[in-house]
Parts: sequence; structure tokens; C-alpha cells
Amino acid sequence: MDIIFNNITGKNRLLISQIVDNFFKKKKINPQSRLNITFVGKTKIKNLNKKYRKINSPTDVLSFPIWKNLACVPKKGLVNLGDIVVCPEIVKTNAQKLKNDYNQELSHIIKHSLNHLIGKHH
Repeated sequence: MDIIFNNITGKNRLLISQIVDNFFKKKKINPQSRLNITFVGKTKIKNLNKKYRKINSPTDVLSFPIWKNLACVPKKGLVNLGDIVVCPEIVKTNAQKLKNDYNQELSHIIKHSLNHLIGKHH
């Protein structure tokens, strides 16, 4: 498993690594898979949300999968699963609204996004 972190440091990095590792093991995902996770501000995520989802407002997380579903992901060799873009400011706001801890909310949205990367949509 290879996670390319962009603008993520410290405890967030450790928490995300643990979540991704557990997810990969549980779902039996190719251990040579790679994904990109980037933290951005409200303006950047709003612009991405508008461009890709036609929604002109910020959101907590966006997922950009490469594969249609997990069955399509090669079982061997280096494989890129896609990108996850997170706005920590929105995550924090949502955590407060839901009376959750920031780490709980971050964990929830990362798991949610990982499911999108392997083709599980709601």
C-alpha cells in the first residue's frame, strides 16, 4: 500500500495510514495499490465540487476513482486507485454539528471515500 500525502502532516497522516491499511486488509485490495490524499481549503474544494459535480458550494470530501469497481482492480502489480481530496475545515465543522470528535469524522469520510474508490456508491 502506498499513500501519497499532500498537505497532510502529523496525527492526520498516522490516522489516515491506519484507516487505509485496515480498509485494504478487510477488502483484500492489492497491497501494491496506491492512492493520493490531499488536504485543501474551502475555496479549492468548492471549485472542484463545482467543476466535477456542478455543485457551487464547499464539501468535506471528494473522491476521484480510476476503477469502476473492485473487481476491475488488478490483483498484482502497482495500481493507482485514484484521489481523495479533503477539506479539514469542513470536516471540523461537520464534526461539531454532529457532536463527533474530529478524528471520528475524518475516519468516517476517509472510509466513505475509499469505498467510492473501489466502486461502492450511494
